Amino acid sequence: MSYVDPQAVVGCEDGKVRVFDMYSRQISQLIKMHHGAVSCLSFSDEQLIVTGSSLGSISISDLSSDQRVVTLRTANYLASIKTLCLNPRSNLLFTGSSTGHASCWDLRTLRKVWETRVSPNVIYSMHHLRNDKSTLVVGGIDGVVRIVDQDSGEVLSRWMLEQNVNTSLNRSTVNSVVFEKKKATKLSEDVRIDLMPNRPPIFCLGVGMQKLVTAHNDRFIRVWKFGSNK
Repeated sequence: MSYVDPQAVVGCEDGKVRVFDMYSRQISQLIKMHHGAVSCLSFSDEQLIVTGSSLGSISISDLSSDQRVVTLRTANYLASIKTLCLNPRSNLLFTGSSTGHASCWDLRTLRKVWETRVSPNVIYSMHHLRNDKSTLVVGGIDGVVRIVDQDSGEVLSRWMLEQNVNTSLNRSTVNSVVFEKKKATKLSEDVRIDLMPNRPPIFCLGVGMQKLVTAHNDRFIRVWKFGSNK
């Protein structure tokens, strides 16, 4: 689901998106986007709906004209599109798949700019700082935070929580909420991530100024701080 006042756009298993007018509390438009289920979507201020499907296709619809503009396909037809991120400043669309591939599409030419397998496993979420045209943050099932170059798809760095640390020394509880303080470790290119334990999957993330927020399946929401010694 995505929301831009006064409309909420919801993707469904029947391949359609339903547009809800929050003032009238009714469905204002119904648009067929895919043959398979809608797995992720983005709704921009310019009334552009971009959706990914479980069958690996990407569809773009202009809500103002109620028409599906175009359908794009990744090179891997077996890969499901798990997440997407639209950069309105550069008119670039980034997608992440179930096979760990990240792709970049130029919406002005409707052509693929690059496609890279940034992870050996499924990508669940990607995001960038608003109006930033330099880097993209990617997270997935292996629990590793990857910083990717928006122009080339190159993985600039990889980060994960420091292993084998006694968290009880940096743990506090306030109003039944548990806070833990850990350090992040920058991974070298030759490190075997699959041999590292305690890597809670990243299911969604958001990027802020020198901060990154990630949500996991271990009941923790983590705030990563960059550019600080703390």
